[in-house]
Amino acid sequence: MVETPIKQRGRPARDSRSVEETRDVILQAALTLFSERGFEGVAVRDIAAKAGVEHSLVRYHFTDKATLWRAALRKLIDRMNEERAASWRATRGQPLIERFKQYLRDYVRYCAHHPEHARIMVHETVGDSDRTAWIADEIVRPQHRAGRKTLTMLMDEGHLPRMEPRHLIYMIAAAAQAPFTLAGEVRHAYGVDTSTDAEIEAHADALIATFLRG
Repeated sequence: MVETPIKQRGRPARDSRSVEETRDVILQAALTLFSERGFEGVAVRDIAAKAGVEHSLVRYHFTDKATLWRAALRKLIDRMNEERAASWRATRGQPLIERFKQYLRDYVRYCAHHPEHARIMVHETVGDSDRTAWIADEIVRPQHRAGRKTLTMLMDEGHLPRMEPRHLIYMIAAAAQAPFTLAGEVRHAYGVDTSTDAEIEAHADALIATFLRG
């Protein structure tokens, strides 16, 4: 679900794509640039250029940069939630530990395919702003509420070390994201392309072996 745009006065510049296609191109361009430069380092004109559309068309669909930023992050989190839900449904009926292993594999794949997610979060949450509060309210708290119950059950079954679930949530997220968020560093330091299927699966194996007992 994305923010409903408020139309500006006047007609937008012509675009041969459908309204939905145009919005999607703008949102993806926004995600790419916000992940590279942060909110303050990006202008609406930069996003228009990246998307290959007129500046007026971005303003037509999204009234200002803040509205566009929220819509872009909503697109990002909706996509992640859809993939997570699909993973969880696919393993219904299996033991919790097996479902969690598959969940970790799918989460690593998501991090590999969408490194802009973690990069945007780092840009926006190292400080304290209205955007940080929005991320905490709209993204972090709902996700963590869902994860805490599963982690606690796995601790009770002896599959995870006993601790406050918050610590484990952040450790797993950081470990899953790191080689893809820092892909350039890994490439120069180790000569490894973290985007290959083999590297993604190897990292998923390592994550499971590190956190799950037995």
